[in-house]
Amino acid sequence: MFLEITHAEYVGEYKLKVFFNNGEYRVFDFASIIGRYPVFAPLSDMNIFKSYAITDTLEWQNGRIDIAPEYIYEHGVKPYDFDEEPPATMAAEAPVSHES
Repeated sequence: MFLEITHAEYVGEYKLKVFFNNGEYRVFDFASIIGRYPVFAPLSDMNIFKSYAITDTLEWQNGRIDIAPEYIYEHGVKPYDFDEEPPATMAAEAPVSHES
């Protein structure tokens, strides 16, 4: 199956919560690439950044700027929902309170 973006939500600053056709999502901070790659420089204008469109990827300015879904998937962060029981690795790393 090809990885495709199905939906995205603006979450603040230069971050988007991006949903994929495999049912997963990632939060990607575009600030990490805006200054690094000249093609993404126009996205420093928040009006342009917020005007993204979804085809099977994210694009801006009628496709003049786009980013591969695989890049967002591999480099984005999957936030942890603390309303659920933490994974065993997180539970093991949780700080221990010594208060009485």
